[in-house]
Amino acid sequence: MENKWNQLWIEDIDYLKEKLINNHINLFAYTKEEDFNKRIESLKKMIDKLDYEEMKVEISRVIASIKDAHTSLIFPARRFIPLKFYYFNDGVYIINSTKDYESLLFKKVIAIEDMKIEEILEELPSIISFENQYFFKAQSMKYLQVVEVLYGLLIVDDSNKIKITLEDGEHEIIPVSIENLVYTNDKLPLYARKLSENLWFTYLDNEELYIKYNSCRESGNESIHNKIEEIIKFIENNSVEKLTVDLRNNLGGDSTLFEPFINYVKKNNNLNKKENLKVIIGRETFSSALLNAYDFKNNTNAKIVGEPSGGKPNCYGEILKLTLPNSKLLVTYSTKFYKLIEDDLIDSLYPDELIFETIEDYINSI
Repeated sequence: MENKWNQLWIEDIDYLKEKLINNHINLFAYTKEEDFNKRIESLKKMIDKLDYEEMKVEISRVIASIKDAHTSLIFPARRFIPLKFYYFNDGVYIINSTKDYESLLFKKVIAIEDMKIEEILEELPSIISFENQYFFKAQSMKYLQVVEVLYGLLIVDDSNKIKITLEDGEHEIIPVSIENLVYTNDKLPLYARKLSENLWFTYLDNEELYIKYNSCRESGNESIHNKIEEIIKFIENNSVEKLTVDLRNNLGGDSTLFEPFINYVKKNNNLNKKENLKVIIGRETFSSALLNAYDFKNNTNAKIVGEPSGGKPNCYGEILKLTLPNSKLLVTYSTKFYKLIEDDLIDSLYPDELIFETIEDYINSI
């Protein structure tokens, strides 16, 4: 049985190596081929000492070593801590929860099991694909919720109950399936509402139109094209003096979907002024959403505000997927290089005005 276990994983690991080397546009842009090969061989020697959850983590570690944010393991997760975490500048806090844990909202996380949160945050970079600290801040909070990740990193040894230490003491948390991960906090900042809608807008009291663009993808019955037409019609028929476009949670998709609206803004002499046009970016502004942000920056008079982007301006992308033959683990990899600026060393789009949200801002919906 052990030999069969080893054989199947070795086949998967060799397949992963071959496909990434042959199909990624430039696999060794940020890591040495020799180092990558050593990691592959080292993992093969560890197989009989690892269980399934640990194997997922170790494969993720090998892929993360490539240092391409678009090349990653789509981590298969079944069990989740029913708390939503956010990495503020002064630490990790709970910003949402399921009904059973509403009393824990907005409390600071000190430890999970016997490991301090700072130590966990030092462990996570080795298994997450990212290119700057801002994207790591975003992605790490998602991995922190996944019980299989915590188990695979040997942080927890019981997937049925997890001890979390908050600023008010220890709490026992019962993990849930994705179907039961239903958040109940409705006291959310404007930007954090309706995250499941790819594009929505609302008219604010000060003659400002706020547009939240959550994903450069089509979904539901109303197309992005039709939604843009609706937004333009609203602007034409109402007194809109200011426009805010919020891209802070947009992880990308197809950058061309939003181009008709950006082109409209370019030609609107009333809105296309620095004092009237604002674009918000953040740690999850990534991939195609970053292309849209640069379109605003280079071709309109928009003021860019918020956190630095999670996406790197010059980066690999345009992903395809491969499936490992035995474990069926799914891996994405890059097929194209995007060069938006001259300096390859710049790791982020930095706003004209830096604004870092605090837990107090979040609680008070600022």
